Amino acid sequence: MPQVVNIQALPVLFIMFAMLDTPVWCAGPVLTPQQINAAIHEGSNYKTIDKFLEKGLKGKRVQLASAMATDGISKYATFYNDWQAVAAESAAAHQQMRELKPEDVQSSGLLHVFVEIHGRGTLGTSKVNRRYEGTRAHMVLKIGERIVQPTEKDMIKHSDQFTGSLISGVADKKITLNFDFDVSPADLESPIEVILIDGDGNKHQQKVDQKGILEIGERRAIGHAGVSTH
Repeated sequence: MPQVVNIQALPVLFIMFAMLDTPVWCAGPVLTPQQINAAIHEGSNYKTIDKFLEKGLKGKRVQLASAMATDGISKYATFYNDWQAVAAESAAAHQQMRELKPEDVQSSGLLHVFVEIHGRGTLGTSKVNRRYEGTRAHMVLKIGERIVQPTEKDMIKHSDQFTGSLISGVADKKITLNFDFDVSPADLESPIEVILIDGDGNKHQQKVDQKGILEIGERRAIGHAGVSTH
């Protein structure tokens, strides 16, 4: 099996709306106290925020570009709601051995987008650095003729690896980003266009159906019994 050598991995920087001191009410539905409790419980079952984002995040995943794209960089976007955002923050709190209390959470009804960028090889990884490092990348939503800008954007994590050996291995770079948007369920009744703009000004876009993504189902409001060890 090929050896994977981890060269650099930044700690997770997951700055969530949930920790705001002052509530900001947006167009989407906000969580009830019961739903907040259920989301905190779910997130606490994961050892790290990475594990939650990898295995626990429930949303609508969209491919913006595959690894066969001309720039050699795959791009995926997962749309999710406040319930999932609180669960993610709870997983981060669990990882950091701090307590996330329901009264600390201010649900604001935002639409969240988790973006995964993955480049391989010298050319692909160099483009990832130039185009997506820090806050160089941007995302907007096109709803009808209206362009919706994000209320918040952050780079969550980046990592560099070599698959094989340091001498003859293949460079592999991943960056994850997060964007928040203030939209209403009515805005999402019809398909919208998501546009990811890299640091070189290239646009990667896809028309997507996000109807119902802001809704919080009864199953999630109640939560799940038992404890997992993800």
